[in-house]
Amino acid sequence: MWTNRNISIRRFLVALAVVTATGSAATRTVGPPFTQCPNAQYSNITDAVNAANPGDVIEVCPALYAEQLLITKPLTIRGLSASGFGRVLIQPSTLTNAGGLAFQAVITAMNTTGVTIENLVVDASQNTLSGCGLGLAGIHFYNSSGSINDNAITGAQVANPQSCTATYPASGFGIRVEATQAGPYRVSIQRNSIHDFTRDGILVSDAANTVDVGGNAISGTGPASGGFQFGIFIAVGAVATVHDNQISMGPCGALSYDNCAKLRSEGVTLRVPGEGTIVEHNFISTVQSGIFANSGDKLRIANNVIQNIDALDGITIQGTTGGSFTNSIIEGNVISHVSPVSQYCSEAFECCGINEYSESGVSGNTIRGNTVIDAYCGVAAVAADKVVPGQNFSTLYPLINSDDYEDAFPSPAEPGASPHALPAKQVQARRPPVRKLHGPDVDQ
Repeated sequence: MWTNRNISIRRFLVALAVVTATGSAATRTVGPPFTQCPNAQYSNITDAVNAANPGDVIEVCPALYAEQLLITKPLTIRGLSASGFGRVLIQPSTLTNAGGLAFQAVITAMNTTGVTIENLVVDASQNTLSGCGLGLAGIHFYNSSGSINDNAITGAQVANPQSCTATYPASGFGIRVEATQAGPYRVSIQRNSIHDFTRDGILVSDAANTVDVGGNAISGTGPASGGFQFGIFIAVGAVATVHDNQISMGPCGALSYDNCAKLRSEGVTLRVPGEGTIVEHNFISTVQSGIFANSGDKLRIANNVIQNIDALDGITIQGTTGGSFTNSIIEGNVISHVSPVSQYCSEAFECCGINEYSESGVSGNTIRGNTVIDAYCGVAAVAADKVVPGQNFSTLYPLINSDDYEDAFPSPAEPGASPHALPAKQVQARRPPVRKLHGPDVDQ
């Protein structure tokens, strides 16, 4: 039987163990000779990683480090400012497969927990990969937990991206988080600048992973890259909170809207994410679809600002991959400048602030209190969902029932023109509808 004295002794021993574990962590300093940190213990990061004990902190002085790092134990790697300099650049002169994986990354965390990467410039631009045969990332978390904060991540671009015809997973990621074990793993990705990547700024997959992705600035080139491009991609059961990010990709430019949709960029893509995933308070601009949600349950997409959309929609919803998109809330989003307002929108079933695809497993969702400004349509929703009107300004059709149109959305003609707002069976499309082309191919 436990007495008060027994309990006190046990608490003391637990506290002592915590203090001892914390006290055993060491801080190791890295800096090349004759630079800002003349008293550094190591001249390269790899030696410090190899020498470190679990829980150690490795502080890296400003310099260029031509290294590729593999981390298999709890460590913090932190860039320092010294003597008026504050840029720690990790740029390997070449990249090879890390840890026996069919994957190349500047920094790989593998089969561990407690890894923190912060205040580094991570540059993968010296890779020699072509196409999508191998994965490439600036930072790769594989069966691992930890934090990736306050970094600049660039250069994860493969040659010949046009050969990457599949949208997932492809190659060329700023940050890649994946799991092949049960986990659970938790990763925080905060306040990073991510640019010059081929496919995804951040790609997180697998049900073992729970991530918090917030405050990141992600910029791509969109269709000009010659292939699909996504800011943040959450897939295959991963549970995510995606919030307060700024994402900008690229316009259609000289491409036709049809061709642009086939090479589209998306701000946030949800491809069968884990139940309860949240996307809120993000600012997304200059993409073909602001948020593309394909399958999921009990999701929340709220209070995002989405603007400058061409070819698709502010928020696109379908359930083709997992068979359903259900019990979710889409509310309080502000969506503006969805273009064009033309016959293309009618024939392609696109150009809406929020667009639910009919006959794709969508039901039981609530769409409420959203604002759409300057668009062909405000909300196109299926009858199985509840729509509480928000506000629409300079929008041709504030509300469309997606289920009513088999061949084409209503004509884009202004009021008084003919035909106008006729049921789809009375409006002849000029070519076969491309709705299925623009939707499910995100899952191939």
